[in-house]
Amino acid sequence: MNSVSLLTFCGIIASAILHVALALPVVQAPAGRTPRIAGVWKLNAGKSHLPPARAGALEIRQYRLRPDGFLVGLLVTQDPQGGYHYLQFTAKSDGKDYPEFSDAILADWIAAGRQTPRMYSETIVDDDTTDWIDKANGRITSRGQKIVSKDGRTLTVTVDNSPQTLVYDRQ
Repeated sequence: MNSVSLLTFCGIIASAILHVALALPVVQAPAGRTPRIAGVWKLNAGKSHLPPARAGALEIRQYRLRPDGFLVGLLVTQDPQGGYHYLQFTAKSDGKDYPEFSDAILADWIAAGRQTPRMYSETIVDDDTTDWIDKANGRITSRGQKIVSKDGRTLTVTVDNSPQTLVYDRQ
């Protein structure tokens, strides 16, 4: 993908995320310190344990803390065939469910008014570790941990009951 196409893609994602952000209620919360996960992370396939179907995939994760205490997580992927996708949530680390959007879910919401069937929640274990849960239609689809290394340069995402482990390098 050339840089013009990538910029166009990023513009489309930014526009879609803006639509979601404007539709979500804003809840004021005390701002805490910036979590260690904040930043941009790129998948290191060589250090990860990936299923064969994901071999050759490109993944970038970005986490940022909003002033109101919400953490915004964005995962952009490029599959081996060159298709780009994203997954985004805006949540607090309080164990409550928050809506999670993908490119397909957002398109359905904008075009047909369908609400997202996906929810995301997380709970802080310690300064380096967060437990996370993904749900679809009220049922847990996956759960695991996000762990930032002590030196802050590596993010490891585990999936419970799975050999899948994703290792990301800070960018």
